[in-house]
Amino acid sequence: MRPLGGRIARLRLGRPLPLHLGDVLLLRDPGHSAAVRVLAGATVLDPRPPALRRRGAAGERAAELAEAAPDARSLLRTHRLLRTADLRAMGCAPEGEPVSGDWHADPVHWTRLRERLPGAAGRYAAEHPLEPGMPVEVARRALGLPDRRLVASLVASPLAVRDGRIVTGPGDRAAALPPAVAAAVERLRAELAARPFLAPEAGRLAELGLGPKEVAAAVRTGALLRVAEGVVLPAGADLRAAELLARLPQPFTVSEARQALDSSRRVMVPLLEHLDRRGLTERVDDLRRRCRTPS
Repeated sequence: MRPLGGRIARLRLGRPLPLHLGDVLLLRDPGHSAAVRVLAGATVLDPRPPALRRRGAAGERAAELAEAAPDARSLLRTHRLLRTADLRAMGCAPEGEPVSGDWHADPVHWTRLRERLPGAAGRYAAEHPLEPGMPVEVARRALGLPDRRLVASLVASPLAVRDGRIVTGPGDRAAALPPAVAAAVERLRAELAARPFLAPEAGRLAELGLGPKEVAAAVRTGALLRVAEGVVLPAGADLRAAELLARLPQPFTVSEARQALDSSRRVMVPLLEHLDRRGLTERVDDLRRRCRTPS
């Protein structure tokens, strides 16, 4: 027995017993007296107490248990997160709806977690500016949660979960590009000033300092437009292309579009497919397209 303070003590049993919240324990005289004499009694306040890992934890735990009641609310104040099956195994019925799946949470702890998540996501974005967002698994570890589903349930606007990462909402731009990446984007724009639809090859992008991660970051922030894998153009190039193509006799072929935009077939085919997806152009037949009137 380890006294924690006041009338609260922690018992380590010599063998397992199926104890439940609120069970009464009696310590009887083991002697040979004919009369059964009770030496002490105790009430189970937590059948699965957490470890006491830091200085002063015993006193804090005693103060908590002195005010505890034999119900799920008191257990959750201590354990913070418990599954429905755990609560029932510990001897009490769950109260209220789970916060995620079959997980129940202490309301105060859950509110604090929700308040901590945006800060954790912001710090991760600052430390990893080229990544699209904080991985859910990283967020789980940062918040000390036992299940990834709990992270998703904590996410609220302007945050969202997309492709396993916590990102800002669709109407909110990501953080500014790192200076080196922003400078590389400006160099690319300068190179494409005269021929904006002649997307550079991957080797030239790398020479400019725009590898796959840098390009992805620039696309996310709206600094660049990726119309297909390996085809990167300045932001707004698709709208400018649609404007120029609308001046051609309608309908037009890929070759006519390539000449009008002073580009290459490597760029023109995916660019026209991109314009189709955006509703700026549409196919007339297998060879020709026409521009659509923008809404």
